Amino acid sequence: MTALGWLFLGADLVALLFFLSWSLTASSRDGEIAYAIVALLLTLALVGVGGGLLIFSAKRKSLLGLWCSTLLLGAPPVTAVSLRIINSL
Repeated sequence: MTALGWLFLGADLVALLFFLSWSLTASSRDGEIAYAIVALLLTLALVGVGGGLLIFSAKRKSLLGLWCSTLLLGAPPVTAVSLRIINSL
């Protein structure tokens, strides 16, 4: 479970870079910049909370904490991939 959490943390860094590039290249039409900045801030919050929980739970060897951190860390990559698919249609 710990290895899966660290794998998701690595995927989160890729998703964070995706949202950062999206917020830097977003156009001002239809409020796309606002959506990009909110997605970036939400991703930063999820990575911070999930990463902190992962480190804390790995030290305490708490399976419930590891599961929760993996769940939190799995959300940004799924969101980034779904946005990439929607934008390519």
